[in-house]
Amino acid sequence: MPETEYKTEFEEFAHFLSTFFQGGRSPEQFTKDMFLAIYLPKEVDHPVEETEDRTYKAYFYGEHDITFLAKKIADSLDPKGFADFVETETDSVIEQICEKFRDYYEDIDASNYGEKTGARFEAIIQTAAKGKRKRKAKTPVLPAPTEGQPLTNFPQNKHGFYLVSEEGSICPNDGCTRTLFVDENGHLGLLFDVVVIDPDESPDDPNNLIALCPQCAAQYKNFPSSVAMHRMKEIKKQFLEQAIDRELLSDQKVQEGVRKVVGKIPKMRPNGPVDLNYNPVMLRKKIEPDNVSLYLKAQGHVNYYFSIVQETMQQMGCEGELRFKPFCEQVKMNYLDLKEKGRDQVTIYRELTDWLQRGTNEERDYCEIVISYFIQKCEVFDVITE
Repeated sequence: MPETEYKTEFEEFAHFLSTFFQGGRSPEQFTKDMFLAIYLPKEVDHPVEETEDRTYKAYFYGEHDITFLAKKIADSLDPKGFADFVETETDSVIEQICEKFRDYYEDIDASNYGEKTGARFEAIIQTAAKGKRKRKAKTPVLPAPTEGQPLTNFPQNKHGFYLVSEEGSICPNDGCTRTLFVDENGHLGLLFDVVVIDPDESPDDPNNLIALCPQCAAQYKNFPSSVAMHRMKEIKKQFLEQAIDRELLSDQKVQEGVRKVVGKIPKMRPNGPVDLNYNPVMLRKKIEPDNVSLYLKAQGHVNYYFSIVQETMQQMGCEGELRFKPFCEQVKMNYLDLKEKGRDQVTIYRELTDWLQRGTNEERDYCEIVISYFIQKCEVFDVITE
């Protein structure tokens, strides 16, 4: 098995601080601001300003060590000035910072945590400037279980494969896009940890478990908060509802003629001029006022494609290539099933599009056009009562 990446000291330090102080900044901007906070320029040249954003991004994610920049700024650091960067009035944050760096500074407390954090950053830069790279614990890439190996004996927990499948094999944490599976020389490798969302609830209930990449899992476990837990519950709820919706529509097979209709859409052209600013009466009556983006999308689809899609479907129905009425009824029944589950209009539109795409293997944009057609035609959504 090839060697996996290790965390640089700076990566670990930056990720810890980002939990509390990154805010809406991108990883590269946050990293650059960290260096700006501790660097005191002595010359006209400003190596911190001259370093490219992509380099800061690589520093943040541990793709490169900071040695090159560290050598340029090591003799001009102001660790006390860095205290302003981590200034906060939140007691819980201060406590976590003190706990994090107590192994380095036994006397760290609420009165000096800023200076001590700056001193720690200075030490990381000085070490990097000497070309010494302290290796941290490696994140193991575990092989998938062999054929016949029971999942209950597998380290990632018996629910792991189900959770990863539920999430589409991508870490669902906000801002993260790491894959949870890797290719290990032609074999499946696993790169995820199963996390208990709410420790006060059952640790063996799959509805209280979520699969995260090792980095996000460690952050969630080490820095728990009510805000993080609430957000993770929201993410999990979305996955559970999507799974229910997929199962609900899974028995509804899409006939071959429908695939042909969707496949024709890229070449469809209206017979005459199209007013893209026209507001279709039926859409206005059926799409809720708050769903502006959905209305605008459906409006464009209906104005340009409605007539030609209807003409194509009716023609294919007459030629025996499409069972038009049964397809209309199928779409309406799927809509009613989702509505009965309490799904909102945006979710219903997305799930119907997903269903059509799974059944036709055609482009999602073209499937959306068909679902918009059925909104205008009245199979999807009810008229809003005044």
